[in-house]
Amino acid sequence: MLEIKPVLPGEDDIFLFEVYASSRTEEMAAWGWDEKQRREFLRQQHAVQQLSYRQRYPGLQYRIILSDGAKAGRMAMAQSDQELVLVDIILLPEFQNKGLGTAVLTALQAQAAANRLPLRLNVLSASRARQLYERLGFQADAAGELYTAMKWTPPANCQ
Repeated sequence: MLEIKPVLPGEDDIFLFEVYASSRTEEMAAWGWDEKQRREFLRQQHAVQQLSYRQRYPGLQYRIILSDGAKAGRMAMAQSDQELVLVDIILLPEFQNKGLGTAVLTALQAQAAANRLPLRLNVLSASRARQLYERLGFQADAAGELYTAMKWTPPANCQ
């Protein structure tokens, strides 16, 4: 069962870092760095990412994604009067390809629809996640060299 809960500062910090680090494992495997070098680099990158997100998205909120009570991932989101933005989502490898991402996105779509707001996100253009977003009704809004901005708009008859 899916549950999404607020991050508890201090309590969830290590988990947030570990989830971030898990998303970079494959990329860093070929670099030939030892564990200490990788961890230090990842700590720096994680801190820069968090700072960048907070500067770009006022009101940014991190959430922990749970599956049957187990911490499965995290997401960062921001809501304004004009839109709901999924800034980032990462699921731990052992929770990927099990329908959890679909469940999270469906819940966000319901939240956006209840507030009559579009739901926006950016995805690496070559990412497999893009297929998931398209399957759930997201449409490309703008495309750059690396990323595609996508948007889901609630049906007009949404209450």
